[in-house]
Amino acid sequence: MRLEDALLYMILKAPAAGSPSDFCAAAIAGGVDVIHVSAEVAANAEQLQAVHDVCRRDDALLVVADDAAIGLSVEADGLHLSASTASVGQARATMGMDTIVGMSTRSSSDAILGLEVGADYLLHWEGTLSPSVFSGLPGAAGQALFAAGLSSVDDARSIVERGVYRICIESPLLEGGDPSELAAAYSRVLGRSM
Repeated sequence: MRLEDALLYMILKAPAAGSPSDFCAAAIAGGVDVIHVSAEVAANAEQLQAVHDVCRRDDALLVVADDAAIGLSVEADGLHLSASTASVGQARATMGMDTIVGMSTRSSSDAILGLEVGADYLLHWEGTLSPSVFSGLPGAAGQALFAAGLSSVDDARSIVERGVYRICIESPLLEGGDPSELAAAYSRVLGRSM
């Protein structure tokens, strides 16, 4: 999987039941392209290694939240910086120049800053307001911009209908049923046949 091809991004929080790696395998089967491991899951080295192994086996990108040393230890594909003040350059210096580095943004000015400092992708936390923010970003053409902060498949459908074609979901949205089927519902909104 390459970032350029990724459409569905999932932030993995500790699942209510089962192992994080089994949960990821099901989500990837449903169309998730990027697994972002939260700090709470990454703190358990055994769980993190198991998620890494699933991502490698099933061709998904693995991104670790904030801690470059943890990302480096598991050979993650990338690092996600939760704060727009974190250093993209330092992340690459620690993990390697080919490392994917993403940032969370909550405003247009954060998003512009993220693009200016060389983030490979942005998670924009304005949910259904993301289309208007993305359309106003100078130099954003070709960048991986994911709308985050969605609460349902209907939210995803709403923003896709307004031109956003990459979305970020949080793993609790895939609980309460078969994670693969629930992920597939988001994939279908993005135009994939699952």
